[in-house]
Amino acid sequence: MVTIFPIEIDEVTKQMLLHLIERKKEWDELETKQKWMKWCAILVFVAFASYLYVAIIRPSQGTIDRMISLFLDNSFHLYMLMFVFSIYWGSSFYKKKCEKAEQEFHALRCEMIQKSADLFRTEDAWNARHLLFAWMKNEHDINLYYENK
Repeated sequence: MVTIFPIEIDEVTKQMLLHLIERKKEWDELETKQKWMKWCAILVFVAFASYLYVAIIRPSQGTIDRMISLFLDNSFHLYMLMFVFSIYWGSSFYKKKCEKAEQEFHALRCEMIQKSADLFRTEDAWNARHLLFAWMKNEHDINLYYENK
């Protein structure tokens, strides 16, 4: 991955920024996967609930024992129930991974902000760092001005 920064920076700063960009991309990808899984889980749940209403609840005319027997008579219902739960589990799995990636990204971003005085030691570098910060914000949506989100 070749990234040309708008100002000359040392190798340590370059590696920190590249790692920060990589973490941001990882977080964005996990966030996208988590949203897709959530919407798939909702869609599958609504479809299965609609199917259960049409195939089990309406024909049983409100008797619980008939509903249970209709549900358990067909193994397809149990497989679909397992599928619905696995989609929901996948959504919660990606949500946890997304939250972890977000925490790691923000920790690294805050570390970069805190160490900016050490990374930009010369007066020219310190005065030109706002160009780098603006470039990171515009190109990669990474805010290096403030620590809070």
